[in-house]
Amino acid sequence: MSNAKLKCLAMAAGVSLATMTGSGATCFAQPAWVGKVVARIHHMVKVDQPRIPNRTFNIKSFGAVGNATTINTSAIEKTIQACEKAGGGEVLVPAGDYLTGPLVLGSNMNFHLARGAEIRMAANPKYYLPSVKKQRNIEHPGYRNCIVAVHAHDIAITGHGTIDGQGQAWWPRYRKQPGHKHPPKLPHRPFMVVLENCTRVLVQNVHLENSPMFHLVPNQCRDVMIDHVTITAPINTPNTDACDPSGWNYYITRCTFNEGDDCIAIKAGARNGTPSRPSCENFLITHCTFEHGHGMSVGGQTNGCLKYVVVRNCTFDHTHRGVRLKAGPGYGGLSEYLWYQNLTMRNVRLPVFINSFYPKKPKTPSQVPALRTHRNLPIWKHVYFENVTSVNSPHAGRISALPGLPADDIVFSNVHIRANRGFTILNARNIRFINSSITVKHGPAIIPYNAQVAGINLKTGGGR
Repeated sequence: MSNAKLKCLAMAAGVSLATMTGSGATCFAQPAWVGKVVARIHHMVKVDQPRIPNRTFNIKSFGAVGNATTINTSAIEKTIQACEKAGGGEVLVPAGDYLTGPLVLGSNMNFHLARGAEIRMAANPKYYLPSVKKQRNIEHPGYRNCIVAVHAHDIAITGHGTIDGQGQAWWPRYRKQPGHKHPPKLPHRPFMVVLENCTRVLVQNVHLENSPMFHLVPNQCRDVMIDHVTITAPINTPNTDACDPSGWNYYITRCTFNEGDDCIAIKAGARNGTPSRPSCENFLITHCTFEHGHGMSVGGQTNGCLKYVVVRNCTFDHTHRGVRLKAGPGYGGLSEYLWYQNLTMRNVRLPVFINSFYPKKPKTPSQVPALRTHRNLPIWKHVYFENVTSVNSPHAGRISALPGLPADDIVFSNVHIRANRGFTILNARNIRFINSSITVKHGPAIIPYNAQVAGINLKTGGGR
C-alpha cells in the first residue's frame, strides 16, 4: 500500500502516518506485527455503506399515533411491509412518542427517527412472548427481542431520535434477591436491537436507552459502521451491555456509553470460528467515551477466535474496567493482534484486566483452580498498549492466564498508571514495558507470578 493511501486512511482513523508506518519517534516501541494491523485498517475504515432507495414511508400515514399510550405495533409493521414491497426506502418515525411491541426490519431499509421522535418499547412482557411465526432470541430461549433484522442487507437505523426499552419494568425481577447467591432463573429478557447475520449496516446518531438487557447486538454481521450513537442506562442495571458486536469489518466511532455492564464487548463466541478464519476480525474503535460500565471488553467467550482490533483516542471515566479481555476454560480461543493506543483513563477501578478464568479469577496465585477441560482454552497474544495514561485507580492492572498457556507478547509503550496498588501478572511471558511507569501508594509496582517481565523496576515501577 502506498504512503498516499496510508495517509488517507490514517486521517480517517485519527492516527498519524508516522505511527502507522513505523517511522518517527514511536517506531522503536512498536512490535513487528503492528504492520499487519496497519494493512487491515482499510477494511475497518472503508466499510461498505448501505445502499437504500430514496423513498420515504411515514408511519403516521399508516395509522401510527405518537401520544405515548397508543400501541403502534400494527401501524409500524404495515409501514415496514410497504417499504419492503416497494423494494426498500426510509421508514420515517416523525416527532412524537410511539409505544410499540417488537418489530422486524428488512433489507434496503433505513429506520429513521427524526429529531424529537421516540420509539418506546411496551413494558408488558405479554408483547414479547415467543411464537413460531416470530423471531425469538438469537441465543437463548425466552422473550422476543425488541427490534430485529435477520439475514438482511443494506440496513440502517439513523436519526436524532430515541429508542427507549423501558427496562425499569424488567430489571427488579432479574437482580440477585436478598438471601440468594445468584439471580433468579427466569426466561431470557429481550435485547433492544439485534441485527443478525446482516451485511452493510449503519447505526448513526440515535440514542438507545434503558434496554431490558443488551442494547445493540450486531451478531455475525459484516461491514458495520456505528457512528455518534449514545447508549445509556442507570449504572446499577443488570446486564445492560451497550454494544456487543461480532463479525467482520467494524468501524465504531464517536459514541458515548454509560450503563450498567460492558460498554463494548466483542463477542468472539461463534462455534465455527478458527484461528485461520476467526469469527471476529477487523475492528476499529475510535474517539469513543466510556463512562460508567465495564469498559472496552473482549469476551466472555472467545472460542470463535479474534484478530485485528484497534482501539484508539478514547477516554474512560469511572468505568469498572478500562481494557478488559475475558474468557474461561471451555469458552476460550485465540485472540491476537490487539492494539490500544492513545487512551486516557480516570477513576477506573482496573485499567488493564486480562482474565483466563472468567467469570471468576483466582483469589491468590496459589489458589489457581485445576482445569476441568483441555478444550477451548483462552489464548492472549500480541497485545500492544501505546500512549495510555490512567490516574486514581485502586489497582494498576491484572493479567491472569492459565498455567501452561501463558499470555504472550504484551507490550506497554509510554504507559503511565497511578494507582493505590500494583499490577499483578500471573502466568505470562514476554511482557515488556518501554518508557513506562507504574506508580503505586502501597506495595510493589509489579507483582509477578510465573511471569517474564522486562523493562520496568518491579518494586518502584520506574523504567529500566
